[in-house]
Order: sequence, then structure tokens, then C-alpha cells
Amino acid sequence: MTKFKFRRRWDSYSKVRHFLSRVRRNRRFQLKTPKVEASRYLDIGCGDNINEGLINLDYMWHPGVDVCWDIRSGLPFEKNRFDGVFSEHCLEHFDLADGEKLCREVYRILRPDGRFRVVVPSADLYLKTYFERVEKTSTSEFPYESKEAFKGEFYTPMLSVNRIFYQDRDSAFGHRCMYDYELMSAILKHVGFTSTLLCQFRSGSDNSLLVDSSKRECESLYVEAIK
Repeated sequence: MTKFKFRRRWDSYSKVRHFLSRVRRNRRFQLKTPKVEASRYLDIGCGDNINEGLINLDYMWHPGVDVCWDIRSGLPFEKNRFDGVFSEHCLEHFDLADGEKLCREVYRILRPDGRFRVVVPSADLYLKTYFERVEKTSTSEFPYESKEAFKGEFYTPMLSVNRIFYQDRDSAFGHRCMYDYELMSAILKHVGFTSTLLCQFRSGSDNSLLVDSSKRECESLYVEAIK
């Protein structure tokens, strides 16, 4: 049983957050706050990376989340509502079909010429590093390689590949689909975006969307799409 500590915030307890998530999730009263009604930018799947300049939307509620929502049921905003949408390390947690549906929803809620900045783990980074290592053409390390020894006893490059492709696959929040730029661009254009651009960490066409988390930089693919 979790011990209560008087110096700890009441909303930091996981059971409290799970209860409040169930109470708030997919309830439209969350859309009526001044911030949500006024903001022209949305962060989908914000997790703990709260950005004050965006509407922070996540499946789980915790302090800073403006809208607690299951995005598998769609996004609760009207057509052409936003100037920009940001999503970091969220899309890989859905299979390709559900990922396509989410991208279609983002397209719907963006205004014409609006930007979608999507950040996911870079599949080609992991695959490129794997082949360089096994063919001994490079000694580059994988992101987080130092933490991936099996039971702390041995490591091979395939452990890093398995981790990124199958991370927590049996959980509700595991990885379901990995992307390189070619696949991401194809999906975005398939749902209607006119063009896509391969970007770099905190580099892009809309400063309001350059909120990439520094702890994700080492393994991420950055793509912007224009409606």
C-alpha cells in the first residue's frame, strides 16, 4: 500500500491520477476553459512534457494536462480550428491503421496552411546503426545502449533493435509501428497534406511548434507537414 506523505502533492499519487483520468477522460467540459478556447496550438500525447503555449492533451491526466482524451475516438475539435499541431513520441504507440486515422484527424482540425510537427523514434537510425555495427563499418552507439544489456550480463546490437520496435508491446502503451521519413511522408500525404519536410531538433517553420524535448533528440525523427 502506498504510504501518504504530508509533504507530497496529493495529485502526484498514481492512484489519484488514474481516478481523475477516468473521471475526466473524453468529457467535453474540459474544452470550455479560457486557455483551451483561446489557443491555436495543440500538443497531442504530451505526457510529462507540458508546454504552456499549447493545449496539452493526453490519455492520462496529471498537472498541466488541459484535455484528458482517448484519441482513438477522434479529436474533440472543429474543422480548421488550429494553426499548428505538435506530437512527440505518440504516433508509434498506435498500429499503422490507427496512426493513419489520427493523422487524418490532425489534417481535419488544422486550418489551411497549418503545420503538423510530428516527432517519433527514428527507425532508420536504429537500422542503420545496426548494420554498421554488425558489418563493423562504424562503432556508433545506439541511443540508451548502456542500459540494454540482457539481465545486466551481455549486450548485442539486436537488443537495441528489439527494444525500439517491440518496447512494451504487450502493454496498452507499447510500440506498435515504427517510421522512417519515407513512410511518415507517405502517410501524411495519403491523408491530404500537400507537402512534408524532414526537419532537425527545434528547427522548423513555426516557432510555436519548436518545443521538442531535449531528452528525445538522440533517437528522434522530426517531420513537418503542411495542410
